Amino acid sequence: MKQYLADLHIHTCLSPCGSLEMSPSEIVRRSLAKGLDAIAITDHNTTLQCPEIQSLGERFGLRVFAGVEVTPREEAHCLVYFPTDESRKRFQRYLEEHLPPIPNDPERFGDQVWVNAENEILGEVPYLLSALDQSVNQIAAQARKVDALFVAAHVERPSFSLISQLGFIDPCLSLDAIEYNNQQRYSKLLSIHGYLKEQTQYSASDAHYPEQIGTQPSIWQTEELTFDGLRKAFDQKDNHLIFASHG
Repeated sequence: MKQYLADLHIHTCLSPCGSLEMSPSEIVRRSLAKGLDAIAITDHNTTLQCPEIQSLGERFGLRVFAGVEVTPREEAHCLVYFPTDESRKRFQRYLEEHLPPIPNDPERFGDQVWVNAENEILGEVPYLLSALDQSVNQIAAQARKVDALFVAAHVERPSFSLISQLGFIDPCLSLDAIEYNNQQRYSKLLSIHGYLKEQTQYSASDAHYPEQIGTQPSIWQTEELTFDGLRKAFDQKDNHLIFASHG
């Protein structure tokens, strides 16, 4: 069993709040420079940038997982990680079906483009990547349909987290893990919501800018850098683990 360094929450230039500097080449370069072995691409409500970065990561020895940060109608962000490209495509169709057709205003909200390894624009999402018309439970159910992993994002934040929006995490919600970004805030949260300790917990950067990549990584203990190994780590199965690198 080996231990690897992972950052499983990274945005790209496709996220309207993400820096245009977050191109495939810059993300892979920064990740390797930070000593990361694995990352996950998690743009807001779209997966369209994932294949380019996965392909580039494979060329340079960086394991890249396809994911997405979904905003349900409760405005409580959650992460979904996909086992295969077919799983990602199926969930992408679901996202497109349930994204309200509100035209994006790039001057107000930012560009929504995805690019290739040479930073050439491949496409642009015309609609604002805002909250879906689906509840968090409906999104969790859809994640299960495509055999994906479902995670509560940045649970310690005072906004756009399950706890900030709903007051607690419903025990009936089918979660594989919970993620946090700030260890100090998370420690305070645990003193109030002790039931969180029952879940697999790990940290990630939620990087929107190049300099944020790898700033809150986790240690992933696994035999191989595979999706099955990640699933086992979330399940804490067969000595597979994932936990914050700060301990």
